[in-house]
Amino acid sequence: MLSTDIRQESMIKRIENIVSILMEEDPLFKEDLNYSEMVQDLVKRCQNNLSFEEFNAMSNDELKEYSSSIMAIELLGKIGESFTPDQMAIFDDAVKRK
Repeated sequence: MLSTDIRQESMIKRIENIVSILMEEDPLFKEDLNYSEMVQDLVKRCQNNLSFEEFNAMSNDELKEYSSSIMAIELLGKIGESFTPDQMAIFDDAVKRK
């Protein structure tokens, strides 16, 4: 059985790789999200929601999709920070109609 430190380091390295790939593929991620913060957030989410075995069983494509979804939500949150109250009302209305 692997020690906790080795498991955590393995998880961090894998997530760092995925975040790097996603930031290279999507310039918005690279421009608007902090690499280190995203890695830390994704590691925390994985540790809280998945066992180490479940995490290791995820394919890179599955981990990439999971990470991309979370990063997109974070990006949307950052975009919304700059909205005026009128813009936010328009955005809320548009989301409700979908």
